[in-house]
This record gives sequence, structure tokens and C-alpha cells, in this order.
Amino acid sequence: MTPDEIVLEKSKELLDKLPAVLEKAEGNKDLFVAMNAQGIIASLSTVLLQEMEKFNRLLNKMKRSLTDIDLAIKGFIVMGDELDKMYLRI
Repeated sequence: MTPDEIVLEKSKELLDKLPAVLEKAEGNKDLFVAMNAQGIIASLSTVLLQEMEKFNRLLNKMKRSLTDIDLAIKGFIVMGDELDKMYLRI
């Protein structure tokens, strides 16, 4: 296999393994119930929401990078420095 084929195969494999983004609506409803009249939720739930947002940003960045490296190898977009480093490490 050529280096391009190896990277394409590995990026597809990694992309297939990535989980879906986390959705508040799919979580435990009791965690996000307002504790008072102002609609404030428990501090643990606030932290959980913040961590879900961070994790979702990470997942989206990973998906975008894996998709972009595929497009760059196929010649549809320019392989920038970040994608080139990724190519060399896969």
C-alpha cells in the first residue's frame, strides 16, 4: 500500500469509531431540572454541560480534520501545515 492509501484507510477507520456528539436532550432529564424560580440548575449539571460542549468541540474538530485530510490527499483542498503534520503521524 502507498502512504496515501494507508493514511486514507486509517482516517476512515478513526472516523468510523468517533462517537456522535453529546446532546443534552438525550441525557438524564433529572440532571437539568431547575432548582429554583430563576431557572438555575445544580452546579454539577452546569459543569457537565460545559464539559459536554468541550467534548463536542473536540469531536467536531477531529471529524473535520479527518475529513479534510481525505480531501487533501485526493487533491480537493490544499494540505496545510496542520494536515501535513497529521499525515506524517498517521
